[in-house]
Amino acid sequence: MSVKGVAAFSAAAVFWAACLVGLKYAAGSLGIALTVVLIGLGGSLALLAQAVLVQRKLSWRLDWTAVVVWAGLGAGIVWTATSAVSWAGVAVGALAISAIPLFDTVVRQMRGTAPATGLGAVSLLLGIGGLALLAAFPASDVDWTFAGGVFAGLVAAVVVGSCGRQFTTRLQHPRAVESAIASGAIAGLVSLVFVPLAPPVNPSLGAFAVVVAIAIGIAFVLLFAMSHAADSVPRGPLAVLPGVGTVLSAVAGVVLMGERLSIGQLFGLVLILAGTGLLLGLVPRWFPASWRA
Repeated sequence: MSVKGVAAFSAAAVFWAACLVGLKYAAGSLGIALTVVLIGLGGSLALLAQAVLVQRKLSWRLDWTAVVVWAGLGAGIVWTATSAVSWAGVAVGALAISAIPLFDTVVRQMRGTAPATGLGAVSLLLGIGGLALLAAFPASDVDWTFAGGVFAGLVAAVVVGSCGRQFTTRLQHPRAVESAIASGAIAGLVSLVFVPLAPPVNPSLGAFAVVVAIAIGIAFVLLFAMSHAADSVPRGPLAVLPGVGTVLSAVAGVVLMGERLSIGQLFGLVLILAGTGLLLGLVPRWFPASWRA
């Protein structure tokens, strides 16, 4: 990988960890509802501004049914991811969310679009075992807040795993940018309804700045993913990126946020990364070839 590629890879992994840390910080100050509102509306405006800056021609003849569906899915993902890191912590929330490839495999097998293989069985066994350790051996006493955070992270992983491939395909739609702008705006506006039910804990300008920075970063990543430049990204580094981002998130949670992980959860981290790595194509040479098909 070139120096430029290493820099881009490192920036992407750090951005993922920074997003989760920023979401926990912002939600603790603004409340989860307002944080989601700002992510939706801020991301929509940032994506619109960036599309205009790169002189992308926009057409607003959209499939509004699809826009509303993606707005609901997007809002659900941001809600559950923010809840996960807020209630269970950045480290545990990141580990729960990192199970996306596991649920993607399960959903595709249920739909009949993916074969059941020995490799898949081992991957699922490792991932499920890791998730069990994550929830069963918390570093402190279990309460409903922690349990709710783990559950929210798993819901986020299930939602992304269920529709992630459809979303990736839709990124190449001729009006993908316009659809993303509209979906983000709708998700943010609808989430406004819940703000009075979850008043801010201690609103601060710093929290607003963090959410705006996250929204701008997400908009940039989306615009890049919807451009032709994304086709030149090597698939090998992309397979490793989720694992690196998860490890960085766990480290950030422990070092920056003062969280703790038990020995059982650390073993769970290893198992989850091993299971998802196998599903993403990081298969050791000694693994039986007959189990791969």
